[in-house]
Amino acid sequence: MSKKRRVWCLDPIDGTKGFLRGRVEGGQYCIALALIEDGEPVLSVLGCPNLPLPSTPATATTPYGLWSDEEIHESEEQQYPSPSTFSATRGCMFVAVRGCGCYEIPLHVIEKMLKRNITGNDDDESLSSSSWTQLQVTPNDGTSSSKPISQAKFCLGVERGFSDPNGTILKIAQLIHGADALTPATDDGDDNDSGVQDIKNSLRMDGQGKYGLLSRGDAEVFLRLPKKGYVDWVWDVAPGYLILKEAGGTMTDVRGRPIDFSEIGGEGRRVAKLPDYVEGILGSCGGVFHDALVEAHAKVKEE
Repeated sequence: MSKKRRVWCLDPIDGTKGFLRGRVEGGQYCIALALIEDGEPVLSVLGCPNLPLPSTPATATTPYGLWSDEEIHESEEQQYPSPSTFSATRGCMFVAVRGCGCYEIPLHVIEKMLKRNITGNDDDESLSSSSWTQLQVTPNDGTSSSKPISQAKFCLGVERGFSDPNGTILKIAQLIHGADALTPATDDGDDNDSGVQDIKNSLRMDGQGKYGLLSRGDAEVFLRLPKKGYVDWVWDVAPGYLILKEAGGTMTDVRGRPIDFSEIGGEGRRVAKLPDYVEGILGSCGGVFHDALVEAHAKVKEE
């Protein structure tokens, strides 16, 4: 039996600028880990300490994940040592294993599990396998049970100069959402957004936690279209790839081709880089949504 080629990919702070932006401002980052076996991701973990849990108030803020005055006050009044490191409304971990699905668990629950294992106290019946939620993307078959493609929420990076330097994503949004897809140009004093239009039905955050949001149905579309010649590092793609795939979603290059991880861990200069043909990343809930995304990108590039 031949020995499998295994490569661990780790980004200890994926979304560095979100980390520097600070948790109170909604800065998002994650610890991103993936195991690639014979050129295929087989295990992924995204630990997202500041990501709002599903259906909590911070999922509806702008910027996404902004702390409320109440959260700030509670944090300032917190006694040390605190009985809990993690909030009951923030912080989660996404885990995916090839062929076994994608799951989410709050970090405060993991903390309780660890304390129970240390103390041997089994009184808390809430700590069980039911604490894990299996995730499924937004229905993507285009039937009446599916959200219309024209209502697909975009989940994008904060730093537009990196993820969309040519404004291509805005044009794609107009094809998918219609002529009124964009907000009026504003001048809010932010160097990143001053005088720039944005997509109305969208949210922006740093890090691969975006794939977690797509996986739990909080958004449907992700695009990353860096400047010409840029090639992604594997740790920026592989962890989110399997999280999304195991939840029923799809990730491809801009032409709809599968992401090839076969060279990762091999000999030569490509040990940690994706192939040159991957000029950008398209992620979605899959099905007709992904078809529309690939088609819209092709139309914009033809212009």
